[in-house]
Amino acid sequence: MKPRSAMPQIKNLWIIHVLGWLLFMVLPLTIMSRESDVYAQFKLLQSGSLWLFFLIYFAIFYLNIFVLIPGLFLKQQYILYSIIFVAGLSLIFYTQPFEKLIFQKFHESEQIGRTGREERFRLPPPEMRMDTDRPPPGEIRPENPLRVDFVSLVLFVVVWVVGMATKISEQWRLSEKKVILSEADKAQAELSFFKAQINPHFLFNTLNNIYSLAITKSDHTAPSILKLSKMMRYITEEATQDFVPLHDEITCLESYIDLQKLRLNDKTRVNFKIDGEIKNKQIAPLILMTFVENAFKYGVSNRFENEIDIRLESTATSVYFFCRNEIFEANEAGERQGIGIANTRKRLDFLYPDRYDLKISKEEKTFEVSLTVH
Repeated sequence: MKPRSAMPQIKNLWIIHVLGWLLFMVLPLTIMSRESDVYAQFKLLQSGSLWLFFLIYFAIFYLNIFVLIPGLFLKQQYILYSIIFVAGLSLIFYTQPFEKLIFQKFHESEQIGRTGREERFRLPPPEMRMDTDRPPPGEIRPENPLRVDFVSLVLFVVVWVVGMATKISEQWRLSEKKVILSEADKAQAELSFFKAQINPHFLFNTLNNIYSLAITKSDHTAPSILKLSKMMRYITEEATQDFVPLHDEITCLESYIDLQKLRLNDKTRVNFKIDGEIKNKQIAPLILMTFVENAFKYGVSNRFENEIDIRLESTATSVYFFCRNEIFEANEAGERQGIGIANTRKRLDFLYPDRYDLKISKEEKTFEVSLTVH
């Protein structure tokens, strides 16, 4: 799965690079095309000086993203990295690649292209020329000032900044991927912790109940052992996946509820209703178990009449779960919003990002949970 998902990203990255360099190639020609001559531009495209200009900036860009940024900037050697940037900018300032490799060549080509199409003025014989370049006696003409190649400087800064943006965004994507993988490992660890938490407590109580059934030679002994076996197999094997068939999750809940009923008396009534089509649907394992377990842990009384309502509805696009139970002061320990529900929220955030709606309401004597996953 990973190689197939990586190939389109690599392909798209190369396409972006190629399009970027094509835009870079068009930019200098656009700057020089005020006095456009198609023939001159075509001749310039065939000249080695133009491709040497591109090669210089090509080398600057990839030297920056493959050597300087990983070796200096990402290792927080900002001073040395800045010194190299200033040195490169100074070198471009003095070498003037655009001025010397393209601008002058371009106008030379334009001058050649005008040959035969423009009338040339003949210079007078040497003896009739006026030496206009010679300054008058006693006058000192200043030397020609150094021309600044702004195009080369701007392109250098653009190439450098784009290289930094490209590499930093790549590092950000890698960091984000590591965070996602870390969250996945964390969610898996929390699921394992939850299973380790539910197994001993539930297992010991259920075995004690089954032992009582065996002592009394109840007909429910063998079916209870079979349900416990299937449930523990589901928790330890099938529930290791991110998603499981909804039918298997419901079977686990039914087994759990039936085993819990072994310890209940006539004061407690449990209603478990399923509506809709559950075939070919999937759900995150043990997401619902947390709320059902809490309902039996905090909503059961041996002295007062009590009722637990559990309802599950499956539609074409969503699964709706509802659980309601009464609250008894003897069982209130402030743990209802404890680690079980907190871990369930985190797993929902990871497995159903922006695709679930969890509502938990606690009134004076009633606790309700409604969960919809899409």
